[in-house]
Amino acid sequence: MNSTLSADGSDAETVSFEVVGVDLLVFVILDYSLGTIIMVTNGFLFFTIYHDPCRCLRTPSVFLIANLSVADFFVGVVSFLRGAELTNLYRGLGDLLILNLVEYFIGAVSILAAVSTLMAMSYERYVAVIKPFQYPHKITNKKAKIAIAVTWINGLIMSVLPIADVKRKNFLLAYCYSHFVIPSSVLTAVYVKIYRAIFRQSEELRNVRASLTAANRRKQLERENRMVITFAMILLVFFLSFIPYFIQVQILYFCSCRNTYSYKVYYLVANEFLSVSSMINPFMYAWRLPKFNHSLRSWFRHRRLTRNVVVAWNGAKCNENPVIG
Repeated sequence: MNSTLSADGSDAETVSFEVVGVDLLVFVILDYSLGTIIMVTNGFLFFTIYHDPCRCLRTPSVFLIANLSVADFFVGVVSFLRGAELTNLYRGLGDLLILNLVEYFIGAVSILAAVSTLMAMSYERYVAVIKPFQYPHKITNKKAKIAIAVTWINGLIMSVLPIADVKRKNFLLAYCYSHFVIPSSVLTAVYVKIYRAIFRQSEELRNVRASLTAANRRKQLERENRMVITFAMILLVFFLSFIPYFIQVQILYFCSCRNTYSYKVYYLVANEFLSVSSMINPFMYAWRLPKFNHSLRSWFRHRRLTRNVVVAWNGAKCNENPVIG
């Protein structure tokens, strides 16, 4: 998403880069490095979900995580394209319009899909905690797949608006507020309500006599709490990584400092920050979610035995004795 308006806010121009030499080379190296890490980690995460070595990754929440992983993977592709674009500028070959357009389109679609996926993940957690008995009917694998299709359709439609004679200035401002300001406010309120519900239910269970049902519900609440905290952390990292870009858009249209060298550097920094959440997310899943942690370990442990290894998941860990299927 490197394509922006000119200093006076007119369309059909890109930022005229004044960052040159070693300063520009730093961003070239950073783009290629981030792109490699993002594509490798998210590609491996998606590969693990696809093979599902513990047979425990076929749930609505995991499907949404997989979709976010795909969106993050494309963010890594954008980092590589941005690195190629900056490489041309560093070598004095000028800006390639086609590369800039492809980079913008993929970046816009992937980030829009990521935001929509985060909203779907939040709704899934809301139903799981607030309305647990309705969860099997409201949240299914089929509905999760439909939601995934809607996220990409929405991203594609929104991303072609600038091509359909919608001024890019209006698009970027609408994009920032509709896919950052509003979702961040709404989802913050949603997660506060979810966490309060978990706390209230935990307090109620403490006053219940020890029973198998109460013990099972406590374990379920612990799992839900871990999942909610993980999703909230992912959401927080995404919005923190988007803040610099949001500020950059505001500066571009409302501040005369947009013509300074400092702004040009900040413009590049803001674009780099957009990739941070895509790099962190796979590590977050492996750290916070036991299913992913054990699935990743299981795949590494048994990858040389056979291509079709089934390692049973007992709810807490994978069975160490693989079943060859």
